[in-house]
Amino acid sequence: MVYGLMIHSVDSSQTLHFSIFYTPEGNDGHKKTRQQTIMRRILEEHLFQTHSGEQAGLTKSKASSSLDDADWLFRFASAGHGWAAGERRGRRGRRGASLPHFCAAGRIGSWPARCACALDSKSSAQPGLDYTEGILRLQASVLFEYPKLVVWKQVDKVVYTLVCEPLDNPLLASNFLTLFVHELNDHFRKGGGVIEEVASRPDEVLTILNFLLPGGQLLFINFNMYIGGP
Repeated sequence: MVYGLMIHSVDSSQTLHFSIFYTPEGNDGHKKTRQQTIMRRILEEHLFQTHSGEQAGLTKSKASSSLDDADWLFRFASAGHGWAAGERRGRRGRRGASLPHFCAAGRIGSWPARCACALDSKSSAQPGLDYTEGILRLQASVLFEYPKLVVWKQVDKVVYTLVCEPLDNPLLASNFLTLFVHELNDHFRKGGGVIEEVASRPDEVLTILNFLLPGGQLLFINFNMYIGGP
């Protein structure tokens, strides 16, 4: 069973739109402090990823012309002498060099085609796209009796955060958040903004959670199973 779920702003550690905790500790007198601590950590990670992505994009744009020419010449000269292997090595190098240094969550399957955030989870901070994600580990403290694993996704300035126990599967957690974000956007698309709808209709959010995260239990479910549900 997961520890809790939060929907909050990425711009402030004070703006919380929705939360639910599944344990007595999560609902004790330190609840507000605990929420703000989690939001603050995610805000720091988001800013780090965004800054790293901007720096990587700037560096890449300055050297793109000379590097592209050199890469083309290398691949042309390698024809007939292990070109395929060289290209694979080169591609891996280019991808690795452009990624910021942070821990990104894995992903099961792909985002639904109609979801605006159909992105590669390996590139958690992408210049020009308002999307970041990650995994945090919170050590045991006065707020948490045991360490916690925090899986989060940020889409359009809104962060969807799942606080998990150390033994919970982070891939299932990431997959749940993918489906959850899609369902919220699909369910509330006829109303106003998603955040306004979430804040004014929390009972409907709880109904969605009862299907996707019953009693706080992560499910083995993919998009095909999800759309075929009741």
